[in-house]
Parts: sequence; C-alpha cells; structure tokens
Amino acid sequence: MRKRKFSLFLNQKLQQSKLSTLMVTCFIVFNLMLVSVIVWLAYQSFSAVTFTEISNARLALLNESTRRGFDFITGVTGTAYSLASNRELSNLLETKRTGRLTQIHQRRELSKILDHTLVVSEGITSVEMYTDAFNGVTVTMADRIYPVDTIAGDSWFAALEQADAAWVPLRENESGQSLIGYAQRIFDSRGGTVAYVLIRLSREDIVRRFADMPMVLDGQVLLVDTAGNVVMQMGEDNVEGTSDEDLTLTKGNSKILSSINTSANASAPGESEPVVDSAWIQEHAEHGQDGFEVVSGKGGGAQLVLYSRPAMLQWRLVQTIPVHTLLSPVRQAGWQVLGIAVLGLLCSVVLAYLFVRRIVRPLRQLIKRMRQLEKGDFNTRVQLSFTEEYAHLAYGFNHMASQLTALMDQVKEESRAKREAQTGLLEAQIKPHFLYNTLDMIHWRALDYEAKDISRMIVQLSKLLRIGLSGGRLFIRVRDELEHARCYVNIQSERLPFSIDYQEKIDPRVRGCYIPKIILQPFIENAVMHGYPKEGKLRIQIDMGESESSHPSGANDSSTCLLTESSTESSELGSPSMGYRPTVKSANAPKIIIRIRDNGQGLPEDWKLEETSGIGIRNVHQRIQLYCGTGYGVDLCTGELGGVEVTITLPRIETEDQLILWLGGENE
Repeated sequence: MRKRKFSLFLNQKLQQSKLSTLMVTCFIVFNLMLVSVIVWLAYQSFSAVTFTEISNARLALLNESTRRGFDFITGVTGTAYSLASNRELSNLLETKRTGRLTQIHQRRELSKILDHTLVVSEGITSVEMYTDAFNGVTVTMADRIYPVDTIAGDSWFAALEQADAAWVPLRENESGQSLIGYAQRIFDSRGGTVAYVLIRLSREDIVRRFADMPMVLDGQVLLVDTAGNVVMQMGEDNVEGTSDEDLTLTKGNSKILSSINTSANASAPGESEPVVDSAWIQEHAEHGQDGFEVVSGKGGGAQLVLYSRPAMLQWRLVQTIPVHTLLSPVRQAGWQVLGIAVLGLLCSVVLAYLFVRRIVRPLRQLIKRMRQLEKGDFNTRVQLSFTEEYAHLAYGFNHMASQLTALMDQVKEESRAKREAQTGLLEAQIKPHFLYNTLDMIHWRALDYEAKDISRMIVQLSKLLRIGLSGGRLFIRVRDELEHARCYVNIQSERLPFSIDYQEKIDPRVRGCYIPKIILQPFIENAVMHGYPKEGKLRIQIDMGESESSHPSGANDSSTCLLTESSTESSELGSPSMGYRPTVKSANAPKIIIRIRDNGQGLPEDWKLEETSGIGIRNVHQRIQLYCGTGYGVDLCTGELGGVEVTITLPRIETEDQLILWLGGENE
C-alpha cells in the first residue's frame, strides 16, 4: 500500500514538473551513475591488475621457497634408498643359517651402519630398523633395531605394505614432539621383505628449513604431500604483521597433522584450521602446475590461496593470505579517485542547466507536429532548427511524413511478392513428389514384365505431368484436375496388389470452373498408400458440387472431424497480407464443395494436421488459403462407414476475368 501511494505521489510530481527541471535532474542522475560506474570499473581493473601482479610475485617467491625448502627431503629419500640398496646391510640381515654369536655380531654391525648414517646425514632425528631377523638374540645394549611387531599396529603400516617406501605420520616421542618419518622396505635376494628402515624427522627439523623465508611470515602455510593431504601447518591465517616475536609464535604454532591419509584437515584444539582442504588441493594441483585462486574464508573474508610447483619429492607448499591485507593501498587510492569524480560532477551541474533551455524549445515544436501526424495530417512539417542535431531530426520527420503513402504501397507490393514466393516454394515441394516414385516403378515394371504395359503407363504419366505443370498456371479447370486424378489412379492400379474402385460424381455446372491445381491427387495418394482396405478392394469416391451458403451442410457433421481451415471472414476484404479481393469473396458467395471418401483404415486417434510428417495435405491447405483466403481450406474426419472423408471448400470462379480479379493477374 505504501509503495502504491509513493508511486502515485511521484507520478503527480513528475507531471507537474517542468521539462527543464526534469532534464537537469536526469542529467545529474545520469552523470552520477556514469561517474560511479567509471570509478568502479577503474578501481576494479586497477585492483585486478595489481592483485594479479602481487599474486604472481608471491607465487614466484613460493616456488623458490619450495625449491630451497624441500632440498633436505630429497636427501632423506636418498639416505633411505642407500640403506635399502647396501649389499653389506642386506648380507647382515641373512641370519637363517647362522649361529647366535654370529647374529649378535651382525646386529652390532647393523647398528654401526645406522649410527654412521645418522651422523653423516643432516637434519635427521633418528634412523631405525625393524626386522624379525634377530628375534632370537638377547639384546645386551640399546640400539636402533626393533622387531616388526613394534610398528605393525600403526595405522600407516598397512599402507606401507602396498608400496616400497612412503612418508608416514608418527607418534610423539619422549620429548612430546610430533614427528614425521620416511619408511623404506628392504628386500632380500629372493624379493621378500626382510626389514624396514624408518628415518624420523622432528617438527623443528622441517620448520628450520622455512624459518628464514619471508613468505612464511604472512598468512598460513601448508606442507602438502603427493596425494594433496596436509602434512604440516605453519603460521596463522590472520597474521598481518611480522616481528621477531611473531616469527617465534609462528614456529610455535606449527603442527604435524594427526593423519596424512585420513585426517588431512584436522587440527589440535585451539589452533586455526587450514582455509582449504585436501579435496580443493587435489582438484587444483593435480596437473603438477602452480597457481593461485581467491576463496572464501571461514569468517567470510576472501583469502588468496597460492600453491607452488611440486618439488622433486612431489610435495609442495600452499599459502593463504587475506586479500584485504594485499589490497589495502589500492583501496585508499580508490577513495581519492572517487572524491575527485564527485567534485567534477558538481561542476557539470551548472553547465547542464545552460543547455536545457536551448533543447526544450525545438522539442515542444516537434511534439506538436507529431500529434498532428498521429491525427492523419500528413502535410504537417517541422521548421528546421538552428541546432545541427535538431535540423537533422526535423528533416527526418518531414521526409517520413512525405514517404508514408509510398511506403504503404510498397508494403502491399512486397506482401504480394512474398505470397508469390511462398506459393512457388510450396509447389516446388509437391511437383517432384510423385514423379520419382513413378519413374522408379516403371523401371522395375519393365524388368518384371519385359516392357509389357509400359506404353500405356507412359501415356498416363505424360498426361499427369502435362496437367501438373500447366504452363506455370496456378488454377486449372475442374475437368483437367479430374483428368489428373484419373491418370494417377490408372498408374497406381498397374502396380498395386489390390484393385481400386474409383468413382466420380460431378455437378456439370462446376466442370468449367477454376480451382487450384493438384489438390485431389495428394488425398488419393494418402488413401492408396495408407488406406489398407479390409475388403481387399480400395473404394475412392469424389463428389463435387456447388453450395450457396457460407457453411455447406454436412461439411462438419461428424463429431470426430478435424478442422484445418481458419474462421470464415465476414468482411468483403481478404486477409491483410493478401491485399484487395473482389466482392465474390463474401461470406455468402457461391462455393464449390469437394468430398473425397475411401474405405480405408481411417484417421489415427489424436491425429492432427500440424503434427503430421507428410507435406501433401498441409501443402494443399496452405495453397488454398494463400490463393483464396482464410475462409477456405480443408477438413478431415473419419467417415460414417469407416475410412477418411475429406471436405475441400473453394470459391466458385467461372471465367478468366473472375480469376484475374481474384488473383490480381498472378495466374498469367
């Protein structure tokens, strides 16, 4: 209700306002919107370019950090591989045919190898071996060799059985530090697993590799493995400034997630969760490329997520930075540009009012002349204005008024040409329709009967084509159309396996009248091709007579009749696209009624002319309405005794003069 009252009040004020006031107001509103759009687009474009450049620079730094930071991981895998491929170590693990003292000696030698590896390898917390080769030897001093049962219950051990080596999450040690390890299987000479080497890395070992990189100080950094699972999280997603204390805090907040394979997004209580999960990382980094994307953070703020190219181990870094932190300088520049734009808009308002007066006066004159033209005064003219634009507008208005009559005549001529083109197209569709089938049938007939009866069929075909072409005429006599139908029936009788009983009942008064050509043959063809009479003989009867009423009796008696013609015109004029027609096209003018009946199967249920795939029936109906108007056409219905009953309604045209008047010379 309030909206309606406000709308009425606004309309009333607009109607009472002066044109100059409205134009100035519109000018201000338009310029305000224009300036707003320009400033917004400029800000968005500048922000996008700046954001892209900053993101590319950050991505390059992240790639360099990945390359430098993951060098130690390559060393870890190399250490594990060197142990697995050490022949001396493999020989020491062969204890099946050795005594207890020999096994003790072999175990000590293995322990020395592991100690030596730990000393020479940088950034490794411990090197351990798990094997059942020394289960029967009593341990007298502590070493790093344990039974396989020690790790068999860990969640990652089952996954290791499916691969030669893998990075695995480990339980906390005595110091309470979470660890990550690299496990490598050792095979004997027969290909069986004889031991497992586990290299442990502490949290400090990994963080130390990235502590001197400035990109760690902004936002949140994730260490991601080959499957896209988060292995380690460093920093917080809301860090905006850095200092020595912040760096210490960032290191302290680093964590190893509880599970690589199943809990990639889990975090300890009180610690921030990653902005993106494993599914997002797998989707965007599956092709081994780097990139960045803006995602929505948990608090609704946008976050820039950068993912680096994978290192040699196919691990990578994923960094998230708040977008508002990156675009803060750009936002300040945007407010400055907006202030300058508003100041320019206020200055333009003064200039707008000076031009409004000169615009209003010619507009009022033009509106006055347009109202005169609407009333039918085609002689009205507008005086040329001193302004160039209004001079062109006045010239265009005067030229439009002087050309209206000529354009109306041109539209009538174009309508006639269009109707003629449509008629030609419809006839072009139906002319060759029967010709190809007949020629093909004659060919096979000649092969079957050795040229017998071909002469008679060719004569019928010649008559059929001669009447069908008719020298390009649109209308022919009724007797010629009947002869055309008989030729078609005679040709079909020669090739069909059943006989055709064809009968005509024609009123002598209509034999000399003109009707559109080739309107009987399509319906006879439908009866022949689709009738399938139950009696073994196809009966076709054509009744043709005249009617003095606008609605011939019996034309639409059946309740199952399917109408295809339009409503009868009651005026003396034809359809708008047909131009003028003579007065014989009255609703009560004499008409010719043609009925075609057969004893076939009848029409299918729910049959509609618009949905039929054939072109014959629709072609006849369209041509009749194009030639004669929408008051004439074709009706189809199921006959009282079965089969199909077709009713064709046509105007009665007896002489050439009437035909010329009816078609406007188009039949010549």
